[in-house]
Amino acid sequence: MGGDGHLPRGAAAERGVAVGPARLARGLTRALVVGASGQIGGALCRVLPDTVGTYRSRPGSGLRQLDASDAEAFRRTLDDTGAAIVFFPAAQPNVDWCESHPAEAEAANLEPLRVALAASAERAAFLVAYSSDYVFDGTRGPYRETDPVSPISVYGRIKVRLEEETIAAGAAVVRTTVVFGFETGEPRNFVLRLLRSFARGESVKVPTDQVGTPTYSDDVARASGAIAEARAAEIWHVAGPDRMSRLELARRTARAFNAREALIEAVPTSALGQLARRPLASGLRIEKLRERFGITMRSVDAALADLRDIIERHE
Repeated sequence: MGGDGHLPRGAAAERGVAVGPARLARGLTRALVVGASGQIGGALCRVLPDTVGTYRSRPGSGLRQLDASDAEAFRRTLDDTGAAIVFFPAAQPNVDWCESHPAEAEAANLEPLRVALAASAERAAFLVAYSSDYVFDGTRGPYRETDPVSPISVYGRIKVRLEEETIAAGAAVVRTTVVFGFETGEPRNFVLRLLRSFARGESVKVPTDQVGTPTYSDDVARASGAIAEARAAEIWHVAGPDRMSRLELARRTARAFNAREALIEAVPTSALGQLARRPLASGLRIEKLRERFGITMRSVDAALADLRDIIERHE
């Protein structure tokens, strides 16, 4: 285990992960990860070689502090690190907060990205930004990259803007969904929050009608490395191969960790009192990713088994 609580780089690969040729990770040049204290950012630093991670307000071991909205600080960080790749998962992902604070949400999610795009272009660094299946209305999923966007929330509309500006700048967009995986500190993803509730013996309300393609964060990192190495300035869907409801994901999580399934309370989304509308029949198709890079994303069961192994090693 690394000093920051993460597995050493390459440890996941040693467990036989089938996420495309190893050279896709090993050949990657130095990368700056903006938002490395978040879930995807942490996975990028854990999985890919030669990364430099930054944080804004949540420190982490080995991370540099960076206000990504400060153009001069961003340029200086690029110069100091010599990064040729910029991964930009930094975001305000609270969908309901975005719904009630649209102006602040737009500023928080787009202004730092604009700084990053400009600074990266000045220094010929290739940028990868991150989006979501929330750009779709969730009526006819799973979706391809070429399907028309139709957001139904403030968060979704902001992600559409992010995609448009990123592609216009000659950078890449990774769309992903229902991401889960290892994190240090306060759990923020669906699976880790479930596990915390299970450990406390607390019942959890889980929607029966939110359907998607759950995605393992370590696999998002490896696919991101392949996209960045190829400088593939397009929209890419990066998601798991299994399409299921949140309820099914919760049940599989309980089984994988020998938790009490009886703690899961099945409810419709309408019973959750969520402010922003959710895309219900959603999910992302990944044929383009598979055909271009030969990448195989892990099934939910395989990902949960790997996550269980990592958590046990961390304890």
